[in-house]
Amino acid sequence: MRNPGGPTRPLIRTAALLAIASLGAAAPAIAQEWRDFRAARQSEGFASLDAEIVYGIGRLTITRSAQPFLYDVHMRYDAERFAPVRSWNVESDQGRLRIALTSAGTPDEDDRHVKVHLDDFDLDLDFDDLTRLGDSDGRLALELHPGIPTDLRIRAGASENRLELGGLSLSSLDLATGASSTRLSFDDANLRRMSQLTLKAGAAEFQAEKLGNARFDHLSFHGGIGEVTLDFTGTWEQSATASIVMKLGELKLRLPSDLGIRIRRRSLFLAFDAEGFTQVGDAYETANWDTADTRLEIELDAAVGAVRVDLVP
Repeated sequence: MRNPGGPTRPLIRTAALLAIASLGAAAPAIAQEWRDFRAARQSEGFASLDAEIVYGIGRLTITRSAQPFLYDVHMRYDAERFAPVRSWNVESDQGRLRIALTSAGTPDEDDRHVKVHLDDFDLDLDFDDLTRLGDSDGRLALELHPGIPTDLRIRAGASENRLELGGLSLSSLDLATGASSTRLSFDDANLRRMSQLTLKAGAAEFQAEKLGNARFDHLSFHGGIGEVTLDFTGTWEQSATASIVMKLGELKLRLPSDLGIRIRRRSLFLAFDAEGFTQVGDAYETANWDTADTRLEIELDAAVGAVRVDLVP
């Protein structure tokens, strides 16, 4: 399923990289004072967890924990530029956690700070910090208890994100990234049915794998500029719906061939080369749409760019 007139991959990648690089041209070397922050809490007595992670610069990893902790966070940060924030409170038997890495101090006289806007919050980052996006020393690693129902909200500004969320008990997931490289995966099944899975990517390289294992009722994806792969393989137990919006970029969809799949296009400018699909009215359907026990219905709106759909075993 392709738009032959869309931008080529190099142009898309260049646009995404420029969105990052233009924020911080040549900057002088800055002092670094690396510190470590660690916090963990035992899981006994908690029936659920509401967790919010806000991370601006560095490498973010989130996985399930092998230890009996409700959460276990380890952060390494440059104290000259950043300050860690942890907020924790309990309501009945639900824990509420907020972990953030914020810029230390205030903008200097040269006002070299930039606001990165993601959804309903802003990250205040320094131009010099953005030039150090690939710095391997800055990181936040979070482990979550696999058996505790969790609502997880992640906001990542300009970071490299590796999120292996398989085997957790996610009730909901809300992920928004800015100028980031993100790999989200569900190698194992989510232990709870997830009513809503919300993904947003700005100027980004974004890859989501084995989304079938996320066990969502509805998936919403909104992409800005970049290369996006949404892989819906995994173990499907019941039908679901998805809405996908891509403004400018290359979108790849990997869909299991044993699912009944219907794709409705909302953009009149989106051309289709849909191998394995048949047009029925304003939709494109796989041959097994009417007979499949499990179905995935997708609303697709791609303004400018290339869209590719592959049916996989």
